[in-house]
Amino acid sequence: MEELSKCMKIIVKANLKKSKEDYIKSTKLLKNLRVRIEILKSYFLIAWDMKFISHQFFADINDRLEEISKEASSWHNWFERVLLNPKGSNGQPKTV
Repeated sequence: MEELSKCMKIIVKANLKKSKEDYIKSTKLLKNLRVRIEILKSYFLIAWDMKFISHQFFADINDRLEEISKEASSWHNWFERVLLNPKGSNGQPKTV
């Protein structure tokens, strides 16, 4: 549960961006998020292997974690594209 809570905090922090530095921090946070998701997937695999959770629950949670990881990857790639673009007229990175 603690690891899930940390993931939620990372998602919120990554979404709070106003400057180039914030975008850079967000890319690092999203990398961290993907690592934590892999850790969660490992925990659930162990729980399934030890028969603490059902096969169906394991399959469902694994699918959901995989979707979150894919979204974090897409979000990370978008942030990197924003960082590669020149600054807009307001001094903030242009969005794609």
